[in-house]
Amino acid sequence: MLIAQGPLRVSLFGGGSDLPSFLARNDGAVLSFAIDRSVYIAGHPFTHRDGILLKYSQTEDVDAPDKLQHPIAREVLKRYGVTDVDLAVMADVPAGTGLGSSSAFTVAFLSLVRHLRGISSTPSDLAREACEIEIDVLREPIGYQDQWASALGGLNILKFSKDSVHVEQPPLPSSTITALEGNIHLIAVGSPRRARTVLADQDSSITPGSAQEATTRQLVDLVDQGAQALTGNLDDLGPLLAHAWELKKQVAPASTNDRVDSLYDHGLAHGATGGKLLGAGGSGYLAFYVPADAQQEFAQHMPEKLAFSISQRGAGIIHGS
Repeated sequence: MLIAQGPLRVSLFGGGSDLPSFLARNDGAVLSFAIDRSVYIAGHPFTHRDGILLKYSQTEDVDAPDKLQHPIAREVLKRYGVTDVDLAVMADVPAGTGLGSSSAFTVAFLSLVRHLRGISSTPSDLAREACEIEIDVLREPIGYQDQWASALGGLNILKFSKDSVHVEQPPLPSSTITALEGNIHLIAVGSPRRARTVLADQDSSITPGSAQEATTRQLVDLVDQGAQALTGNLDDLGPLLAHAWELKKQVAPASTNDRVDSLYDHGLAHGATGGKLLGAGGSGYLAFYVPADAQQEFAQHMPEKLAFSISQRGAGIIHGS
């Protein structure tokens, strides 16, 4: 029995600058961290029957990878020629909540299948191949940040160009990590959704010389400012997140709605100094920054938060027997 996991992530700054349309003419950057909430894949080779049994939100029982409906599982198993296997998918948080679960699934699935084939995997191996499968093969209208965030674990500044990815991991003291974990509050809003439509619209809007392209450059600039807040005054993150959210709504108006706006305003009225909706938008989790002296009031007036810690462990095998 093998169990692989891919951590989910919280993206603070730079979202959208990792989309292919932006990177065709610009450099992008993202500041994000992995959390101790994950997607898991458990699997083992069959010894008593043939075929592939894949259990996720539905169950598929097929005799060959190309007959699978699940697109990522189909492409990975086809690529590595894996058959006669029993696989089950589980997650700490539902898909479609803005925490990068789709790409966390891909890197975790890759780590398990590569292990079955006796192939070792570095975080870069997993991230690059996950991007290739999701973006180049399956043509998903997504960016590159989630695959790297899940594969690497920890808190990272990811710098993207058209042909390369550069990773910086700021050496933050444990006190800063603890304070960041305590001051970021993840509040659910709406129901899980598919990010495809919102991201496709955002990607297509970033055309040469467009206002959306110029605004996305401003989002990239906030990555360095966010990094400075992490090593300086942590409470500067709140206003920076508020500014990033206003810019994001300019680039992708469909990223918000009345329900999101109402909960966001409610959070600001009760102690948060800023925040943003995670993922493509429309629903999922609002990430609020709440200074220490305002957290009691915030907790009294807001829905229960999703507890998390920043995870230093990236995607990979966590059990083998």
